[in-house]
Amino acid sequence: MATVPLKETLAAPSTETIEDRFRRLEAIWTAETGFLSSYSDIVEHPAFQEIVQMGDAVVPLMLRDLEDRPQLWVWALSEITGANPVPVSDAGNIAKMSEAWLQWGRANGYRW
Repeated sequence: MATVPLKETLAAPSTETIEDRFRRLEAIWTAETGFLSSYSDIVEHPAFQEIVQMGDAVVPLMLRDLEDRPQLWVWALSEITGANPVPVSDAGNIAKMSEAWLQWGRANGYRW
């Protein structure tokens, strides 16, 4: 009798675009960490790490998401870019962190 995996695979279909891959991994990450409160469990998730490894190509996608609403992409952006535009006083405030990243993105020529 065949078994069905409980979790989606991280393997990408061969015709998948960067945005398709990003959205697929985002869906896996969100489904598997949405109930977690541990920062380390959330950012160490394999799908999150694979998104970070996609590098600069996903920065505009994350900025577009942040423009729609504050999100945890603020944690990935610093890993990808090496930047940290968030004032110390705003650390932990996802809404203010998101706005700082949007300002950073505009100042650094990103289009989304």
